[in-house]
Amino acid sequence: MTERAVLRRLMEKMRADPGTLEAVVEAARTESPPVAALPVQEVRRHIAALLAVVSAAFIDESGLNEDDARVADRLATDRALQGIPLAALLDGFQAARSYILKRLLNEARSAGVSLDGLIEELMELDAYANGLQNRLIHAFRETELSLAHSAHAARVQALRDLLAGGPVSGAADAGLDVRRRYHCLVTDIGDPREARRVEAALGLPDGVSGLVDGRLCAVTTRPPAEAAILVVAGPAVPPGELAEVYRLCRTALASARRRGLDGLWELTALAVPMALDAHAKLGELLARERLPGLEAEDEFHRLLAETALAYLEHGGRVDRTAAALHVHPNTVKHRLHRLAALTSFGEPLPPAETLAGALRWHWALRTWLGDRPAQRRGDRG
Repeated sequence: MTERAVLRRLMEKMRADPGTLEAVVEAARTESPPVAALPVQEVRRHIAALLAVVSAAFIDESGLNEDDARVADRLATDRALQGIPLAALLDGFQAARSYILKRLLNEARSAGVSLDGLIEELMELDAYANGLQNRLIHAFRETELSLAHSAHAARVQALRDLLAGGPVSGAADAGLDVRRRYHCLVTDIGDPREARRVEAALGLPDGVSGLVDGRLCAVTTRPPAEAAILVVAGPAVPPGELAEVYRLCRTALASARRRGLDGLWELTALAVPMALDAHAKLGELLARERLPGLEAEDEFHRLLAETALAYLEHGGRVDRTAAALHVHPNTVKHRLHRLAALTSFGEPLPPAETLAGALRWHWALRTWLGDRPAQRRGDRG
């Protein structure tokens, strides 16, 4: 088998392995913090496209064509619109490039191919990477130049500076009035084209919106009544407090995403999930302490834990819990009794400890169940 055939086979194997894409994404995000701040699906989208055109150019021996090069153009344009510096973009690109070349080299050596035998093929791959990098730089600078003459782009950049903790005097450059209060809205939308569509759908009456740290963000005096996508909305605050609220909204967004939430959520409504996520190890310790008699692989034990969690979330009311789970109230009572036989759940507490005790149980059960919402199951057990 020729060296090229070996390398082609290795590339085909890597192209078919989803783990390769994730490893390349991780390499780019590790090397470039601004890229790491983007939604991971946004980074994955572009890297997948780049890997596809390079591998096809080599495997099919077709080289890079104009359509392939436009993949690099789109990446550069999107990153410029997202406010990612060119140096950060290139750091991520080079990290991905290095990972692929090193991986190919190591696997080729394992297959018995010497470095000398791979020089020509690796140089060809590197030439493709160089060609894409040159397109990246050119397209980025072209987009940057066009944005320099855009009033909206200037306002969005001022918003980025303000939310990054810049001086409040920059609020005016973002089109904000320092005497008014604004809600900060953060989404997980990173694709500039999709962001424009979502911006229009939100129908914000004033303020400014754009991509901040790679996510669609808006500052407005009146948030929408609803949203078709996950949006976290902070309370109305003066411009000087927007940076801190933005940071909290970013944290809340991660907590909401982790729980599979959707739609419009107020920042304060996510306060408990955020607090629990900030101390995940403590949740593990609580679960270990309070639920040692439960087996994670036992479906009936999971059913008991889900019922107890629903019971706590419905104010300790059996009737409301039964309605939420679509079971008879006696079924809820029976499950809680069975759980009490396996754990200390339901033991009376001093009045001053009732709320804290319920919160500790809620935290322990959520952690033990893997932080998944309770499933609605019928009359079993």
